[in-house]
Amino acid sequence: MFLASLTLFAIQVSADEHKKGDWRYVIEPYVLATSISGNTSAGRVAGVPVDVDFSDILENLEMAGMLHFEAAHRSGWGLILDYGFMDLGADKSVALGGVLDASVKQGILEAIATRQIDAASGSLEALVGIRRWDNTVKVSLDPMIWGGSVAKRIDEDWVDPVVGLRWTTELAQDWSLSMRGDIGGFGVGADFSWSASATAIYGINDRFELEFGYKALDVDYDNEKGSGEGRFVYDTTTHGPLVGLIINF
Repeated sequence: MFLASLTLFAIQVSADEHKKGDWRYVIEPYVLATSISGNTSAGRVAGVPVDVDFSDILENLEMAGMLHFEAAHRSGWGLILDYGFMDLGADKSVALGGVLDASVKQGILEAIATRQIDAASGSLEALVGIRRWDNTVKVSLDPMIWGGSVAKRIDEDWVDPVVGLRWTTELAQDWSLSMRGDIGGFGVGADFSWSASATAIYGINDRFELEFGYKALDVDYDNEKGSGEGRFVYDTTTHGPLVGLIINF
């Protein structure tokens, strides 16, 4: 629903505002070849804390969707909206015998205000906004040496303030480089988070561009609900190469 609404919005503002020449719009569906490394704790499963290395268990991508939207005004102010959704899951054998099933649904929405800053080379922008996390973690243990399987599900969402910079410069004819970095959390939502990306952009024509690069997003979150069933810790880095199609309006 979010992706469809964002696409319709981009088409509408393009038709209504672009004729005035004050606004420039970008919409970009993209693919991130996701890997998640780190650890999580999701309550307790039959008295056994769940603290599993995601690099071992989260290897199967079941569903994903990513969309990026930008609006930039000639005054230097702009807006970035970015949404990424991933559904991952896998099985893992555990030391005491049995199989641990784990799945993570991770949705991340960014709403960022941008402000153009004069730069000696290229374009430098200040970024201020929020990043909303919506996570569902499900774990179940099917033991081999004692009876009865047990399961646990935790739904956790929070909002982090974010500040950062983005720099864009021309590399060669039809090619440009974009680098972005930000930090966030500051104990408001997560204890701390950061993201970094570097991408090369190839201009096909005035309307379409291709983007290739690498993106990483790290978060350290703890809901501080002791060590009981409601405890949720999410200390992970989501990273991988990305490919996107930029559509300019």
